[in-house]
Amino acid sequence: MANGACTIAKRDVAHWLAALMRRAEVIAPVAAHGGDVAFAPIASPEQVLFEFGNTLHPPKQFVLPQTDPLAVIRRNGNGVEIEPVHDDRPRVILNVRSCDARSLAFLYRMHASDLPDGSYLARAGNVTLVSLACTVPCELGFCTCCDAGPFLKEGTDLQLTDLGEHLLAEPGSDKGFALLSEAGDFFRPARPEETGLRIELEERAKRLFGEETCHFASAMRRISTGRVAEELWEAMSDWCVECGGCNFVCPTCYCFSIKDMRQDGSWVRCRTWDSCQYQAFTLEASGHNPRERRADRIKRRFFHKVSAQYYLRDGTVGCVGCGRCVRVCLGTTDMPAVVAAIREGAWYG
Repeated sequence: MANGACTIAKRDVAHWLAALMRRAEVIAPVAAHGGDVAFAPIASPEQVLFEFGNTLHPPKQFVLPQTDPLAVIRRNGNGVEIEPVHDDRPRVILNVRSCDARSLAFLYRMHASDLPDGSYLARAGNVTLVSLACTVPCELGFCTCCDAGPFLKEGTDLQLTDLGEHLLAEPGSDKGFALLSEAGDFFRPARPEETGLRIELEERAKRLFGEETCHFASAMRRISTGRVAEELWEAMSDWCVECGGCNFVCPTCYCFSIKDMRQDGSWVRCRTWDSCQYQAFTLEASGHNPRERRADRIKRRFFHKVSAQYYLRDGTVGCVGCGRCVRVCLGTTDMPAVVAAIREGAWYG
């Protein structure tokens, strides 16, 4: 991905961001309440953080909002008029960590396959993604197990690496090359010693992860061939409190429900986030529920994330190793814990 690599002096970054803000909505990590960091639209370049731990909530919400209007429904005489809603504003999502960049690429492939989702694609297609490579691993992350970091070879429009007094920028798509060409004299071609330092930083970051913590291949073989005992799913399900937290902070989850909201004399049909761990998620109008048991819902979630069947469909496991499920799970049924239980055939809680 080093072809076309350029650098920008940190003293010029604010000027570059100001230029970006004139052509698009810029979303970046900013200081939030209580010392938290969150992705939000910026009002000035000075808000943007370049040194931060990964945010609790992924930037997924800017391509797949928690409440996403799909259509406006109005009465028109004796009939009904339906107007599709498409949000195609240009956006730049800046300083996305590698795992989140991979998750957004995952979501785009999913929504573009089978029956393409026009509402999602209109929004996501107008996003330019600028990722920030992780020179220091985050505390709970295991992206190296998912080929989702700490640096990327693909899956981002422009990858930034902090070299100290400069940022190295590596374009990964036509959008990334366009960002650099539009930036004028802020960027210059990278020198050999700068690209060499970038390689050193990547190798150092990989070493700092230590022993890999989530061995997907072995778990994939077992879960795909039905070699996980029902008793094991039952044991793990006792530790799940069905809060849905794992789904709502996961950057690759996309389960949804459809709701209609009354607004200004019309109705707005919205897609809203939902959780496959909720008992009513698969409840049918007939009253039948194919996954009424909590163990069945746990089983379905991890079959979707880890199985070979979904790997073949999506081209990757449904996890990017961000560690957010580890952070929020109240019952320890997070990805590394469940993958370890599947591999070992035993659950220790």
